[in-house]
Amino acid sequence: MEFSYEIIAFLFTVALLAGFVDSISGGGGLIILPTLMLFGFLPAEALATNKLQGIFGKLSAVVYYRRQGMLNIPSMKLPLLA
Repeated sequence: MEFSYEIIAFLFTVALLAGFVDSISGGGGLIILPTLMLFGFLPAEALATNKLQGIFGKLSAVVYYRRQGMLNIPSMKLPLLA
């Protein structure tokens, strides 16, 4: 599947918006999934792309909030284990 530069730029912008929404309140998949399927991705490809994006989005959000001092990881040991 080949895309033009305009479509790639649009998908990149939508991914940034979805990542921003996901890092604050969740629900970025509600933005990115329909967009990917609109541009011709199969449902399995769209879900896999969304999951991969979600992993990196959540990881970067945790790193950012940890650096800002908003997370206290030692107090979360029991919930993280559960």
